[in-house]
Amino acid sequence: MSRWGQTAKIITELPTGEQKDYFLKTISLGETGAKMIHGEFESLKALNGVLSDFAPEPYAWGQFNSKPDTCFLLTQFREVGEQPPNPVRFTARLAELHKQSASPTGKFGFHIQTFHAKLPQITDCWEELWAVLYRNQLAQMVRLDDEKHGVWPEFRKLCTLVLDKVIPRLLEPLQSDGRSIKPCLIHGDLWDENTATDMDTGEPFVFDAGSFYGHNEYEIGNWRAARHRLSDKMYVRNYKRNFPVSEPGTLVVSTSVLNCN
Repeated sequence: MSRWGQTAKIITELPTGEQKDYFLKTISLGETGAKMIHGEFESLKALNGVLSDFAPEPYAWGQFNSKPDTCFLLTQFREVGEQPPNPVRFTARLAELHKQSASPTGKFGFHIQTFHAKLPQITDCWEELWAVLYRNQLAQMVRLDDEKHGVWPEFRKLCTLVLDKVIPRLLEPLQSDGRSIKPCLIHGDLWDENTATDMDTGEPFVFDAGSFYGHNEYEIGNWRAARHRLSDKMYVRNYKRNFPVSEPGTLVVSTSVLNCN
């Protein structure tokens, strides 16, 4: 299902007589919808480039000739089973994605803008410091909140303190005095309904991605929200088992504490 558009399963018969199924998503939001669809296409493409079976393979995206304000995304069809998937297998595959991926520039960011659901992210840039990209991301969310609800002076003051004091204090030391953070490819919007067990293979997979290269623990920030089933300690604990503190580059300070939507 899609909150912002329509979805369909397309069943086809190839010249060989073999049946092949496709997943189709359409969004009618004009330029915003086009950016959302393009961002998801590029995200799935990047995810498949690291782990080919961890996300549906993307085939095409574009605009309908008959409906210029409507864009489509065509991908491999995968039958959704249990949501969320088994915590041990799922978190192992997620950690594999983070460990095997590598930023093409060695920096944080992405080559185009991607979206967190309907919200535009600051991803179409390349930053040396995670603290810079993270601050820009959070500042964007604060701006969007101001636009939607109006400026709340007390909240704005608190946000300014977080952006200008807390983030530099927590994150800048993680890339100083010889310490480093590997920019990992992340899904970007990983919550219960964007994960599933494949009904055919029994393996966990993800979809509806809004990816970029960031700190791996940013990925699990959503899980801190109690309303998510992924907030169960089995998921967080099993994920962190794949990153022992003794490993080079592993961070003792968890940045996921700052990614709670």
